[in-house]
Amino acid sequence: MLYDIMTVIIITLSIMPPAMLQYYAFEPLLTERKKRLVLGGYAVILLAELFFLLYMIPFGPWSHSYSFYKKLFTVIWIPHFIWAVAVIRPFLFRHLYVFSVRATLTIFIHTVLALLLLAFFQDESRPVLSRIIYPAQFFFYTICFTAAIPWLRRYFNEIFVKYYEISTHKYWKYVSLLPLFLILDMYLTMATSDILMMDKMLLPRTFLMLALILLAFSIRAGFRQADILIKNYERSNTMTAQIQTSRAYTRSLLQSQEEMKEIYKKRNGLLEELRVLIASHERQKALHLIEDIGTALNKTKRRQYCQNTLVNAALATYLTRAEELKIPVTAHIVVPQERAGLSLDMAIVLSNLIENAIHASEKQPKGQQAISLLTLYQGDILSVLIKNRYDGQVILDDQGLPVTKAKGHGIGMKSLDHFRQTYDASVLCTYEDGWFSTYIRVPWGGAA
Repeated sequence: MLYDIMTVIIITLSIMPPAMLQYYAFEPLLTERKKRLVLGGYAVILLAELFFLLYMIPFGPWSHSYSFYKKLFTVIWIPHFIWAVAVIRPFLFRHLYVFSVRATLTIFIHTVLALLLLAFFQDESRPVLSRIIYPAQFFFYTICFTAAIPWLRRYFNEIFVKYYEISTHKYWKYVSLLPLFLILDMYLTMATSDILMMDKMLLPRTFLMLALILLAFSIRAGFRQADILIKNYERSNTMTAQIQTSRAYTRSLLQSQEEMKEIYKKRNGLLEELRVLIASHERQKALHLIEDIGTALNKTKRRQYCQNTLVNAALATYLTRAEELKIPVTAHIVVPQERAGLSLDMAIVLSNLIENAIHASEKQPKGQQAISLLTLYQGDILSVLIKNRYDGQVILDDQGLPVTKAKGHGIGMKSLDHFRQTYDASVLCTYEDGWFSTYIRVPWGGAA
């Protein structure tokens, strides 16, 4: 009786490491509610299976045999998998890829353990040793699979989260089916056999494991290469946008200069008109004329946000766009002039962040829009804080940068990642109380 109970507990618990891998692969993409939902469902399923098997094996009609455990382990994982797919959506083909990896690893570990345990414990003169094989195999399998989870978790988080915006549904549909079909082929070959063939299957399953490892590395290498190409494209694109921004700012300055020239040409007439009004004691008309002159002069001004020419050009363009959209903007900016290369990259980063803030603000109801940009230069360190109101869901990847599900948006975050790596900057993104904030701290050097 004790043997039956311990064996059932060990086999039931052995399902949890693969099930947890199915969860860990997508964990950074999940809300807190979904995390609780997945784990709560896992707990309910685990207890239900445990009580059911405790009833059916020690007290019911089921008995121990190689064929029984083989069939049991073939179906016992299904409720956990279905629950994960149902809650963690919409990632069906990614789920299939995770399943292919975990199934291949499970098959390989069980094959190796079965051969080792049979070599040590198969002794017809001592039947008790043979009875140890089943629980021992599942016990050591649980340990081996659990030991592999940290590496597999990092791998799936990288390809699913870090490269989320460059992977597509169609890509995963085709990639996930390849290892799945290989596993199904091997399963259909062995499922109907009650004969222990571990020695004959070790080599094919080793080849299957190696093939899956090569596929996993090729997928990651492909994403990394695509990421490099996108970063280069994004950098080229943002530099082009920065040049266009500088040109627009230059045209604005030239327009301001022309407007000032027109006022200068009219100065004698305006002064004469003002003198006549004052001499005629028409005070109200004189005040209106002064206000009109002041308004005309104010129109020629171009707002100076900071001393840095490149950064100021970017800010003038994008913050003006925000103000034109009636988005409230708070700006207190100090950016030194030194370091031309850093100034250009900082202008690119700020342009992208403000543009993202504008896109997010446009989705907000009127009266709940706001953008805040604050900088502090102290001790050769430039600190930048950009905040905007946003009531939607924000998901951060393992690098702490936001992940977007909208096509065409969010790719500018790669310029922020490039900036962080190039200049050893610190970047922190947070989302609290309806405010999305990006904090940047970068060594600048020189004097303000």
